[in-house]
Amino acid sequence: MALFAVLGVAATSCQKDELVVSQASIAEVTVTYMAGNQYGSAVLADDVAWDLFLTRMLALAREGYEVTIFSGLSSGHNSKEVVTFSTDNEDEAKHWAKNMTEQGYNVTISFDDKTGIYTCTAMK
Repeated sequence: MALFAVLGVAATSCQKDELVVSQASIAEVTVTYMAGNQYGSAVLADDVAWDLFLTRMLALAREGYEVTIFSGLSSGHNSKEVVTFSTDNEDEAKHWAKNMTEQGYNVTISFDDKTGIYTCTAMK
């Protein structure tokens, strides 16, 4: 009986652990943007770079600029799908803008300094 118990433990200890791949890593992406009449581009290699970039874009919006982020992804058709999101929370605005840009939308962000509301509009 003791032999079976030892063999059972040995058999279970030889099983392979499942490999878990982190989904936190993202592909490097280059986005272009326009703030007022100034154009620029940024290479975003990870979530930290995205956060810093979007913090900068929202700061420009708070300064009175209308900021547009161009995804660089083509939707393959000419429809004009428009989605609008409004919030007074900077983190929500950043998350939404990043998500929509990654989905291939061009995102425009404006800020109303009287209400404290970010209005984010995504268009494909």
